[in-house]
Formats: sequence, structure tokens, C-alpha cells
Amino acid sequence: MEKVVIIGGGPAGRLIVHALHKSNQEFEVTLIKDEEINANRCAVPYGISDKKPVDKFCIPNTLVTDFGAKLVLDTVESIDKDRQSVTTLTGQTFDYDHLVIATGSQPFIPPIPNIDLNNIVNVRSKSDMEQLREFAKRYKKCVVVGGGYIGIEVAVVMKQLGIEVTVVEMQPHVLLMTMDDDFAETIEAHIIEKGVKVINNTQVTAFEGQEGNVSGVVLDNGNILPADFVIVSVGVKPDVSLADKTGIATSRFGIITNEHMETSIKNIYASGDCAEKKSFVTGKPSMGEFGTNAVFMSKVAAANILGKKTTFPGIINANASSAFEYTFGSAGLIAKAAEREGLDYVVGESEVMDMYPMMDGMSKIKTKLVFDKSSRKLIGGSVLRKGHCSAGNVDFISFAIQMGATIEDILIYQYATHPELAAKPSDNTYLFAAQDALKKL
Repeated sequence: MEKVVIIGGGPAGRLIVHALHKSNQEFEVTLIKDEEINANRCAVPYGISDKKPVDKFCIPNTLVTDFGAKLVLDTVESIDKDRQSVTTLTGQTFDYDHLVIATGSQPFIPPIPNIDLNNIVNVRSKSDMEQLREFAKRYKKCVVVGGGYIGIEVAVVMKQLGIEVTVVEMQPHVLLMTMDDDFAETIEAHIIEKGVKVINNTQVTAFEGQEGNVSGVVLDNGNILPADFVIVSVGVKPDVSLADKTGIATSRFGIITNEHMETSIKNIYASGDCAEKKSFVTGKPSMGEFGTNAVFMSKVAAANILGKKTTFPGIINANASSAFEYTFGSAGLIAKAAEREGLDYVVGESEVMDMYPMMDGMSKIKTKLVFDKSSRKLIGGSVLRKGHCSAGNVDFISFAIQMGATIEDILIYQYATHPELAAKPSDNTYLFAAQDALKKL
């Protein structure tokens, strides 16, 4: 029986376990991870509230053990690529026929003076959730460094818990990694209206402390924000330390793999945050630390372990989030990204109501679709709505990109309507956006 060893307990590692278990082949699967309990990292901001037990926001180990894999709580110290074995911190050795490195990512810790003060935390682990729950009960002032998805989500939760929150963002607006300026401005104005303070175009230069605890955040304009605790959320970086130690090829984007998720060393695969990803649209290396990307990459890796040659076409980075009453998301290249890539593109925009006009509770949904002018193919898009369920809207955009849909394809795509569930038949948001793009060509 072939042996598969997986290093890492995040979504990339677990998906390999599940895929092999569901196949008609038998493997001896061992998953090694160094965290006893993994938090569901996308859900960590929402686990700060004490409405539900912390464990509800964590991944049970039964998602490994119930699928036929042996779970080992340990840290892999080395990989012997010649003997095809791994050795752990406690001296255990495991042989493999196939090895999957799924070590994930590590939070980027900016080199800011005094960042090691107490009460300065990230938002990633079970212990982070537990600590932030205590802070929310004991303290009044919080500063969030970083205005991306996680930073905004945790700021919203803290405000809902009655904490005075200030977000410090170095860019002109929050959320500019995933939203164009106008959408970002709308969301930013909304969270400000709800009581979250936002300071843009500003960097943190130092932290001040009293008796070992953070007490203030020093900004590059000289101002000091009082803070009882600080949440640092400025991104992550691929964890390639084990790969580097083994001599596996890496880049700043992660462990380099081919289209089958194979690394530069035979029988070793990489998947998830630790692996380099390529953009589906441009073919260039791209960042994309989303759980869905990890799942897709692991499906490809598992298929190849099973002997079914499968290729990974690249990531579309479909994403979604919410802030108070707004939901939003994007997929592929937003307009700014297309401009940075030097592409010749056209943007179609639409704004429709999300229900029939006689229904109560309807709200506006704004959509942008980005098309390549030459091929007329959809290469990106974004959605903003006051209400629920932008994830489904983003999924449509992502799938249309993946299938190579053109302006003309979207103009004739067929859809469902219902008074409570969708816009009236003539007012489809994607149809209108495609019509707008066609007029601009």
C-alpha cells in the first residue's frame, strides 16, 4: 500500500485526506500538524464575539481521523528526499511514496519598533480568538493596523461589541487590494457612518507602552493614537522554510510547482498558501491566500497522486466579505489590476434593484464587469450590494471567467427570476453590465 504523508492541517492538507479517502484506491495516509486545534481562519473575526463557544470557530480533528488518516501532532523538522522520509521534532520518522507540503502561511510582522509589546495580536488562531474575547470585555480602545478584509471584518465586530475602533491604512482607502476606488469609498463611508474611525494614507512608525503593555500607536504624521490593544492585519507570507531547508525551489510567491502541483523534487507536491500560484487571467505568479484556492489546488494534487493527470489552470481569486449592512466581492482582475497589467480593457457597469419593485426590503446591487477588448472575454468583475449574498454573485463572475465567456455570451445567458429572490426579468445585473461594456467598445 502506498504511503502519503501530508504536512499541514489547514484546508489544503485536509482536502488531500478527503480526496484520497473518497477514491477507489487504498493509501496509508498520515497528516502531521503542529497545532493541536486549527482555527477556521476565515471565521476567526466572528469568533471574537462570545455568542458561541470558541470551538465552533475551529476545525475538529475528526475531519482528518474520520477520513481514514492517521493524525500526528508534531512539527516536521526535515525531509530526506533520497530516502523519501520526514523526521519530526520529537524524533519520529515517516516514510512516504508521495509527500504533500501544505504548511500554509505566516502573518507578516512589520518591523515596527516595540511590536513585541503585550496586547498586540494577530487574528489567526484559537488563542487569538480567546485573547481578543478577553480584551473586548476588559478594554475600550482598539487600533487595527491594516484595512484589508480581515482588518475590516474584525473592526466591525469590535465596534458591534462596543469598542472604540480606529483602522489605520497606508493606502488612500481600505480594501483597495480587492475593490476599485469607488466601491472601496462606498464601503469605507458606510463603516465610518457606523462609528469606525478610519485613517488613510498613514503608516504606523512605532508602538508606545506602559508596564509592558501597548498604550499608543505612533503614526508617521506624529500623532499618537491611544490604544488598550492593537490588532495587526497587514497580510501573510507563504511558509516555505521547510521547502528551503530541503532544497526545493521557491520564490517570493511560495513553493514553485508545475501544473500538476509537483515541486522541483520528485514525489513531493505543494498546495495551499505555501505554494506559488499563477493567475488564470495573466499566467503570472500571483498572491491568493484564500481557502478556496487551497481546496482547488489540493484537488489537482490529489488527482495526480491517484495517477489521474490533472492540470491546475491558475487562480481567479474569487472573494467576498461584508461590513455591517454591505456585502461585496470580486473575481479575476478588477479595473485597477487590469490597468497595472497594461491590458486594453473595457468596464461595463450596472445598478439594479435586487427584487421586483413591489416587494419590501429590496436594495441596490452594483456590478462591474471587466472585459479584454481584443478577445472580448471577461477577465474580472466586482459586486457591491446593501444586503446579503454577494458571494453567489461573485461565483457567477468567477465561473464565467473560467469558461472564457465573452460579452456576447453574457448578453444571452439565461437566468431565473422571482419577486423576492431576484431583480425583475428585464433588469439582470450582468446583462446590463455587458450591455454597458458593449456600448463602450
